[in-house]
Amino acid sequence: MERAHQPDDRDPARGDAARRVRFLSAAVTASALSALVLITAAGTDADLGAPRYWPWVLTGLQVLGLWSAGSGRWWGWLLGATVQLPWIACAVVTGQLGFIPGCAFSAVVQAHSFAAGQSPSRRQPKRDGVQVYA
Repeated sequence: MERAHQPDDRDPARGDAARRVRFLSAAVTASALSALVLITAAGTDADLGAPRYWPWVLTGLQVLGLWSAGSGRWWGWLLGATVQLPWIACAVVTGQLGFIPGCAFSAVVQAHSFAAGQSPSRRQPKRDGVQVYA
């Protein structure tokens, strides 16, 4: 059974505050993950310069972010943007500096997509329980 779309009648200031809290939470998470990358890289003698599991973990988080954004989940773009700072940290410790511009660009695009998707004017009725954006 399909539910009717309920308009977002929240106070716009409250929505902006929630968006700021989500961005702040993402920044703290990105910083913590980046610190973990750097700390674990300092204690390894791996040829790559960082433990081999980091590219797998970060790729998994990136794919999850893209999948969830494509599925219309509000947190998908934010997760994708959050993962970029740890990717930059991994690029620095492994000497793969060519990743940095792409990660920075990706972070900006995904953060913008998150912010734009949180705008009440872009929300559409839910389809099959998933929020769809215009």
